[in-house]
Amino acid sequence: MGRLDDVADPSVEGDRPRPYFIHTTDRHVIDGEPPPVIVHGAQLRAHRVIGASAAAQLPTAQPAHKRGLRVCMIVTYDLASPGGVKQHAYDLAAGLRARGDEVMIVGPTSRPLDEVGVQTFGGVVNVPANGSSNMLGIFTSPVAVRRFFQRNTFDVIHVHEPLQPALAYWSVWFTRNVPHVATFHAYAEAEGKVLKYARKFWGATVFPWYQRAIAVSPLAQTYAGLAWKRPITVIPNGVSTAEFNRVQRRKIEPAVRLLFVGRLGDRRKGASVLFDAYRALVARGQHVVLDVVGELGGAPLPPDLPNLTYHGAVDRDRLVQLYGNCDVFIAPSTGQESFGIVLLEAMASGKAVICSDIDGYRHVAGPGTQLVAPGDPNALAAMIGDLVAAGPGTWRWLGELNRHHVNQFDWRTIVHRVRDEYLAAIEQRSADSSRPSREAALGKALTP
Repeated sequence: MGRLDDVADPSVEGDRPRPYFIHTTDRHVIDGEPPPVIVHGAQLRAHRVIGASAAAQLPTAQPAHKRGLRVCMIVTYDLASPGGVKQHAYDLAAGLRARGDEVMIVGPTSRPLDEVGVQTFGGVVNVPANGSSNMLGIFTSPVAVRRFFQRNTFDVIHVHEPLQPALAYWSVWFTRNVPHVATFHAYAEAEGKVLKYARKFWGATVFPWYQRAIAVSPLAQTYAGLAWKRPITVIPNGVSTAEFNRVQRRKIEPAVRLLFVGRLGDRRKGASVLFDAYRALVARGQHVVLDVVGELGGAPLPPDLPNLTYHGAVDRDRLVQLYGNCDVFIAPSTGQESFGIVLLEAMASGKAVICSDIDGYRHVAGPGTQLVAPGDPNALAAMIGDLVAAGPGTWRWLGELNRHHVNQFDWRTIVHRVRDEYLAAIEQRSADSSRPSREAALGKALTP
């Protein structure tokens, strides 16, 4: 990553990009085998799963045995709006269902949804934070949540962003005898003291009821470590490589087609930086075209510039098509990113990528990605200009490098790793429930 002449030839074995996964090996990634989860020095296998013991007052997980798992997946963000965490959960649920598990996605919504396998609650409000709008179920009814869990039992409950109030809190509180797994997605370069104290306090309140924790990147792992003091397994976001690789390569056109995907109202996505860079390219007479995809999110419409098309929010099929039709994908985020799902989608589509040189992108970007200083429209325009001048042969070569690199993030591998965390949580909860409580042990000791 960096200058075009720094890109390694993919045919050279020694230049193969290192796998992103932590606690695994190249063999697992390349052969598609699910790596074992190491729990206290032992490899966890499915046949060792033991169900949690029952308690009369709370719903309790049932033994999985040889059937599929019953999974409740909590998404704390508005299910009616597009977003990385929501898409992660939906894709993970699809992968689990494909292997025979039952998955119910649960989350707040700002408008009625009629989707199979989805349970929604109201009470959504916008809580601006981390340079973004956050539509959260702050006022979700605890009575409604409790009623839902009284009517439905699960083997494991997976909560995405467990520190987000209040749906995550009520979901855990009413299912304390069920195994819980947390996934941390967020990252911030800077954080105020009030938020730090709040995360510590909230974590101390709810984390005793969680058995396992996942972070989508080393950055998210570090950020979560302020509140979560036990080990965290790093399992990255995934992408369906087959889905994004299905569009046939388009014919070479005189103008280079650029693509941006992201909510325009989120300043951290850097849309304004890209618009300034594009304006400079047009002024220089560069033959470029720009497609812009994403919600406005309170932002004004993109500027009226030649060959700039704003598509708004699009459905999945249209998004895949737009990735396939572009030549170069641009991700000009200014920071506050823990990962970068859009990079995975672009690389799976076999596209050259230009993205900001920020921590959250640097760990994900493939060898066909050019890094540029964040927040600098002149540097971004220069990098795009260099890539345009390099010609279509270079764009496609870089795209193939990225396509090779992104295979390690395919959901077919990621799903196995997440499911292993579920099994570990079930086993840990079962072991914990078999130990006498402190109160019971004290009562027995005092009995004559």
